[in-house]
Amino acid sequence: MTTPSKVMIIRHGEKPTIKHQPPFGVTADGEQDWESLTVRGWLRAGALEALFAPSNGPPPKPALAKPSLIYASKPRDPGVVAPEDDDSSKSKRPLQTVTPLASKLKIAPNLGYGKGDEAALVKDVLAQAGAILICWQHECIYEIARNLVGTNPPERAIPSKWPGDRFDLVWVLESLSPGAGRWIFTQVPQQLLVDDKDTVIT
Repeated sequence: MTTPSKVMIIRHGEKPTIKHQPPFGVTADGEQDWESLTVRGWLRAGALEALFAPSNGPPPKPALAKPSLIYASKPRDPGVVAPEDDDSSKSKRPLQTVTPLASKLKIAPNLGYGKGDEAALVKDVLAQAGAILICWQHECIYEIARNLVGTNPPERAIPSKWPGDRFDLVWVLESLSPGAGRWIFTQVPQQLLVDDKDTVIT
């Protein structure tokens, strides 16, 4: 039975907090855009290469691995009016966050799922092999982790909420026995940018 050896989950990089006030979200071309990363978020996106795929060896954090597949939350078309109960998002930030890393690894990010599709995302992820990286909105990261572990939660508890002020962590779920649905859970501080914390979510 095929199953990933490791699933690494990150939140997208930093975002604007108040519309029309700095720090602004900006596109890769420097245009102001509420749905894009801030400058600090773009710096984090670039720094992820050194975290997951350094040019001179394996990732510097032992719990991490070079991803063989990358998933990013699909941004909803801004021209589409969503139903009231649609939880999807127009945010481009998850894709922007993984774009530099994906380009270095020559991996096309899988954009088959968006915010609100966490159960379907996990079903697809569990059918893959190797090390997988997922970049998502923080409100739904616990839902992804919960669906991954199913009825066999890891010994180390997975926090039920990802704080709104944290952009600097990696959640790692490592398969203990492929196909058996048993996982080890670890949190890895990225420590990529000035003021990144060395603490985990409790």
